[in-house]
Amino acid sequence: MASVIVVENDLKDSAREYAQIIDAANQNKEFSESLGKFFKDGSDEISNKSELIDELYKGSSTGVLSKLTDKEFEPTFNLLVYLVGEIAGKQAWDDSKSPLFQILLDTNPKQKLSLRDRKSIKTSTILSAFNTIFNLLPQTSRTRLTILHQILNVVETSNFDYSIIEKNFGSNLVQCATAAQATDAEVKELFWKFVNLDTKYTEKSLHSIKKFTQSHSLNVEELKSLIKFALSSETVDISFLVNNNVASALAANTNEPLVSIFKQYITGEVVEQSKIQDGLPAEFIHNKSRILSLARFFSQASQSKIVFQYSEIPNGDSAYELESLLVTAIKTGVFEGKLNQLAQTFTLSRVNKLIVAGNDQQNAESWKDAKQALIDWKTSLTNIKDIVKSSRENIVNAGSN
Repeated sequence: MASVIVVENDLKDSAREYAQIIDAANQNKEFSESLGKFFKDGSDEISNKSELIDELYKGSSTGVLSKLTDKEFEPTFNLLVYLVGEIAGKQAWDDSKSPLFQILLDTNPKQKLSLRDRKSIKTSTILSAFNTIFNLLPQTSRTRLTILHQILNVVETSNFDYSIIEKNFGSNLVQCATAAQATDAEVKELFWKFVNLDTKYTEKSLHSIKKFTQSHSLNVEELKSLIKFALSSETVDISFLVNNNVASALAANTNEPLVSIFKQYITGEVVEQSKIQDGLPAEFIHNKSRILSLARFFSQASQSKIVFQYSEIPNGDSAYELESLLVTAIKTGVFEGKLNQLAQTFTLSRVNKLIVAGNDQQNAESWKDAKQALIDWKTSLTNIKDIVKSSRENIVNAGSN
């Protein structure tokens, strides 16, 4: 939806109002006097528009605007935007090098504000001002791409809450960039810049990555970003990320150490801590891989049995350690079951199959197992009628006796 800046006065009075705000911040009347020279007496006619614009920007330095309170800043900045558009024409907004953007970047707080600080200009206010200009522009304006990058830069440098920015425009980022005539490379740059701001590596972002990569290929750096993000996430089973485009990228970069680790991980192999580099949380990833390796073990063994002795289950050096690992794994949802600590057994009730695009042999085995499970289920249903009939006969016979 397009933005509209509403003012109550004509151009001359709006300029006078803006000048008074700046004068109050400076505690003098110099700015009002400098702007007054450009208006002819009794009219809105401007003597020199380009010089007036220069004077507006000169008086709107960061040092001056930062004196305003958070509540005062945004309406004041919007008034400046209005004046620039009225004096220089609305095309002045559609300029990737507009001084308006630099004013916002320079005014953004350089350090996190105290919760008690109600007056200082907040990052959320700066982002809102960027958003206003963004919505003033046509959807096809490439200046929108500049603004999107500036917004992401502000979020990154300010440690702003990612969930807020994700909620507000995360789902529309690709659509907006495409409408603004971004190339495929520019769309991908924006997307990966955006998703990497999620320092909590949420599952929601994982699904955003999955959706994006279904229609966009990955170069080696983008593939590394995906792998690092996925391995750092608390989500254990990340095999759903491997669609055809991701599988192709993995196949094209087999010599990359990170790719080898990722392949090990998603296929259910235990990844040793010593192999995990690139600043990744080695112990965390190793422990996740142990959980996923249990899922692989159970998925391969569950066709023949569902009750396992502790001694049959890998990855546990002691009963206590194995029980802790099983409980943690159940919480992640990769499989379900019940422990019997007295008998030292684990009864499996459900397990995820690790189906990964591009792994044809493993996928064929998984589908074969699934087919056999369906056959067994069908057979059990066929026998139900006979079992019910036999049970009824036994009840009748027992009653007659």
